[in-house]
Amino acid sequence: MISDSFLFRSDGGFIRLPIWGHIPLNTPLKKILSHPTFLRLKGIRQLSFSQQVYPGAMHTRFEHSIGVYHLMKLILQRIHTNPLAKSLQNDRFFFDDHSCRLLLSAALLHDIGHYPHAHVLEEQAPVFRGKPVFTRHESLVDRFLFETSDHFPSIADTLHDEWKVDPHEVAALIRGESGNTYKKLISGTLDPDKMDYLMRDAHHCNIPYGNIDIERLIESFVPDPERCRFAITEKGIAPLESLLFAKYMMMRNVYWHHTSRTFSVMLRRFLQDNIDTCMITPHTLTELFYSNSDDRVLYDLEHLLPSEKIPAGSLLERIQQRKIYKRAIIRTPYLNGAKKPIDWMMAYATDHERRKEQEIALCTMIAKRHNIDLCGHEILIDPPSLKDIFDYDDLRELCVFPTKQEHLQSPGNHQKNYISFDEFGESVFRSDFILAFERYTKKFRIVCREDLTPLVRQHEEEIIGMLEAKGPG
Repeated sequence: MISDSFLFRSDGGFIRLPIWGHIPLNTPLKKILSHPTFLRLKGIRQLSFSQQVYPGAMHTRFEHSIGVYHLMKLILQRIHTNPLAKSLQNDRFFFDDHSCRLLLSAALLHDIGHYPHAHVLEEQAPVFRGKPVFTRHESLVDRFLFETSDHFPSIADTLHDEWKVDPHEVAALIRGESGNTYKKLISGTLDPDKMDYLMRDAHHCNIPYGNIDIERLIESFVPDPERCRFAITEKGIAPLESLLFAKYMMMRNVYWHHTSRTFSVMLRRFLQDNIDTCMITPHTLTELFYSNSDDRVLYDLEHLLPSEKIPAGSLLERIQQRKIYKRAIIRTPYLNGAKKPIDWMMAYATDHERRKEQEIALCTMIAKRHNIDLCGHEILIDPPSLKDIFDYDDLRELCVFPTKQEHLQSPGNHQKNYISFDEFGESVFRSDFILAFERYTKKFRIVCREDLTPLVRQHEEEIIGMLEAKGPG
């Protein structure tokens, strides 16, 4: 049985959070919110370089984490109070006191491993001896959970003593390790993480694309024991459509905005050149980022480097002064709705050595043709992201649990308890439709110093020919 005393408990006091308003506090929650390791999330912005485009996007992983905890609590309260949701649980997939504590703690701490510009550096990480320098933030969960501070026990101790959960089990759930019964509730199409960041990011960017009927969506949740996840009833179809569309619009206008991506490309090339020239060791670099905040990390990096700067040092100066490179060439990897991308464009996202070689080659070609001096970092390649924003496999697995008579009596749905969302026939937002959305958004870009833009465009076909002929693989 779910513990009413924990799931509905409030020891007095609230925390006021944009989007969700007053969130009641209890002692176990306050112990983590006041912990120095959790407080460090106040220095890590949710959207990295997006504040260069949307000045209001200064919100952090701290408030986002509390928002995810709040939504997970609403979901579990709904599962506890809805007779249908209670009846669909079984011995394999159920919500007792332990599972609720585990899910709430994992929701609160799901971003505890984040560091400044983590998604930027994870997507196409600088490499050293063929291996990525930066690890994925999920892999750093143990580091921060078991970290001790002066006069403070570790968060792991607080989880054990106050939350009555095994911190190793919480860490495994956050990492999404296979075999964990509840992992799709932390990371999936219907997880509270997406619900919070879509609403929160849209709010702080002051754009109208993130409005989702979260309350009605949560009201539609029912357990799906066979797939160890949540299904929805018919009332959840419309709000789910709004969530999917909001994610697409946020992807187009915020997450993959060309300015944010260009800052990311410039930062990665700067870091790569410092690693290649041994100006800084990979260990020193990671420790600098893992223990820092967004507002300090680039300035601390500048002071950490030797006084003898490499030519690419101008990239860091440009980032700090917002003298951003401009788009010179844009191509679409998925032509005319193709199911497969143009391979050489996508391959530059993983072959870091060849990408840098080609950037230098492009600079050399432009320098010779126009008799100018270039160092090799003035023209950069921004390949499409390999990471999919939408989890298509998870969306294809999502089911609807029919409750209305017209669906219960439908010949195609006869004797079916759970029906695939794709097959249910009530929405155009099928997984293949969402896939087409994302493919259309991905772009292959060449960016360069502003004064070089007309020169690069003048040689567009030749440049594309060079990149295609000498592409990775």
